[in-house]
Amino acid sequence: MQQLSAQLSFDELSALHSDDETTEQPYAMFRITAIHRDRIQAIGELGRSYLTSTDLLCPPEFRPTSQFLAVGDWIMAERVEEHWRIKLIVEPKSRLQRLSGDRPQLIAANLDYLWIVTSANQDFNLKRLQRYLALALEADIEPVVILTKSDLCSEVELEEYLAQLQQLNCKLIHAISSLEGTGLDSLKPYLHSGISIALVGSSGVGKSSLLNALAGTQQEVAGIREDDGKGKHTTTARQLFFIASADEKNHGKVAVIDTPGMRELQLFNSQQGIEETFADIHSLAQRCRFGDCRHEQEPGCKVREALEKGSVDPSDFINYQKLLKEDEYAKRRELGSHAEREHQRSFSKMVKAKTKERW
Repeated sequence: MQQLSAQLSFDELSALHSDDETTEQPYAMFRITAIHRDRIQAIGELGRSYLTSTDLLCPPEFRPTSQFLAVGDWIMAERVEEHWRIKLIVEPKSRLQRLSGDRPQLIAANLDYLWIVTSANQDFNLKRLQRYLALALEADIEPVVILTKSDLCSEVELEEYLAQLQQLNCKLIHAISSLEGTGLDSLKPYLHSGISIALVGSSGVGKSSLLNALAGTQQEVAGIREDDGKGKHTTTARQLFFIASADEKNHGKVAVIDTPGMRELQLFNSQQGIEETFADIHSLAQRCRFGDCRHEQEPGCKVREALEKGSVDPSDFINYQKLLKEDEYAKRRELGSHAEREHQRSFSKMVKAKTKERW
């Protein structure tokens, strides 16, 4: 993959193309705002006086796009007649990825915060939230847990939800109601000019409603099913929006990426994020007598001691082990897939070489 260093500022990157508004520029910087099956949308600075949204041509070396490009990526494009074609990907400061099927899939890039959105109803799932936390921490992105639809439960029920969230290894937790507007002021400190935020969560938890409440946009939203409390799928593609910052002295913009609800989140190369999510258990595991302790019947196992004393939640320990095993399995499968692809590539080259020799 062709990349530029992420250490370069946007102004330095912009200087790589012409400042003259009257001159047709051969190169321009863009930030990807949406990736569809048939096109890539981005917003860029053309003529250095206004932002322009455009469709980008994607060359074969950056396909499949789900493995090379993410919404939020900065890229440099070159002019090809009346079009712009992606030339370079600026090395991102952060990237979210998951395993989809048997291949890595990029979710979003260049984020400062990951807003993990869940709702105060039957969809609430602490184990799923731990997966999202591991996703954020692995990418070195600050996680923020947002409990939506607080208007749908009583004060006692809301306190119970918040008490469960306090068990997570996350310092930033907020309860809000997009419908009534309560709790939205607590999110303003994140809305500084130049900040990038992505919203993740299952379908129907209120990501689009939250975005509408903050920005006054008109994202399509839908209610929840009465039988199981699960949401109806509304957002169909990852998309980057710019909303006004909450800075009183600086009327800049905040980049917010809305994502479709994920039916499942399979982590990939996330061992460090998992260990940070379950920092208390990982710390105990480091103190076990044996380095390869499986935390079963081994003597000197600090994790088993904590479980017996009740200082570690058994469900957290089970989820910790499950996520580590899933991640290790995903790594082995990806290594096998990579080896198979390399074998197919070498075999194809050999066949082509033999064909040329014959004719």
